[in-house]
Amino acid sequence: MTLAALALALAAAGTPASSKPATPVTRNVAIVLYQDVEVLDFAGPGEVLSAAGDIAESRGTPATRVYTVASTKDPIVSQGFVRIVPEFSVDDAPRPDIVVIPGGNSSRLTDDPRFMKWLDGVQGGATTLTVCTGAFAAWKAGMLDGVTATTHYQSTARLRKLATKTTVVDGRRFVDNGKVITTAGVSAGIDGALHLVARMFGRAVADRTAQYMEYHWTPEPWLAKDYAYLNPSLDDRGRALQQAELLRADHAWADSVRAYRAVLALDPDDAHAWLGLVVPLIETKDTKGAMAAAKKATGYEATRGEGWYGVAVLHAKAGERAAALDAVERAASAGFKAWWALERDDDLASVRDDPRFQAVLVRMKAPPAS
Repeated sequence: MTLAALALALAAAGTPASSKPATPVTRNVAIVLYQDVEVLDFAGPGEVLSAAGDIAESRGTPATRVYTVASTKDPIVSQGFVRIVPEFSVDDAPRPDIVVIPGGNSSRLTDDPRFMKWLDGVQGGATTLTVCTGAFAAWKAGMLDGVTATTHYQSTARLRKLATKTTVVDGRRFVDNGKVITTAGVSAGIDGALHLVARMFGRAVADRTAQYMEYHWTPEPWLAKDYAYLNPSLDDRGRALQQAELLRADHAWADSVRAYRAVLALDPDDAHAWLGLVVPLIETKDTKGAMAAAKKATGYEATRGEGWYGVAVLHAKAGERAAALDAVERAASAGFKAWWALERDDDLASVRDDPRFQAVLVRMKAPPAS
């Protein structure tokens, strides 16, 4: 089955045209910080889960919200040279769906009653990913009882001695026990986080996250066979839209047009499908159809700004300078914030020198009023 056929099949299996797709969910991801935490232990998974949240976004809703949490909001120093101010303390942190516990001098966690009380309170409803010696905090919280776990190769013997109810293994990049994933040291946290992304959002999102990070990810073969390709947390309609977006990202322009049309056959008012159609229609030389799709997207609050941006591009490509400038101004007024796109898009080169265009750029680049 081709990718386009898969998208059409998913769309055909969706809910009736009169119903709306399910509302996408944003998962809270708490990155734990403490004095002497290892930089890559928290930065690696943080990068993965933040980037994946953007890549897996659906209908304008990011798949993750990543934030830092520590015992207090006092600044911490990582590895002696990176100073960080935690966004939240354990007193006011949003309840997490995912907790990342990085390594370092993890006794600062296990000896901290405030942190351990918080961890005990959130662990039941959250998936926990430990990196390196972060496994010792999971052990202290009782998460590793009766399961298999790993940690940094220099610490497996110590964890084995302390965690007498745990099977501690060497030579594994990560071990997945469902609610808790333990990884080996430092860079292994990236592999564990990508595995978690593939588990939650599908193999396509994990692969594109690794590609964005320029990280050579080789999934565990025995686990990779169980990854869904498309995002299993979406409904059929959401996966059909995701497939159309994947086809567009792969520059399979004609196939992506058909896939977006299949989504719109189910729901003619799917704003994101109308917006997604614009570029593939431009690339397949259907300028009239692209303009119609862009203008349709301007009729929905969720896509109004991006829709006017598409209208501006199409007018500029047609040499319609005044109409392009009008559309640029309307895009900015509607909340389009990607000033860098206006500044770099070759299709807008013919109007970029106009004072009206430059005035829009100045307003968009200005810091928000305090």
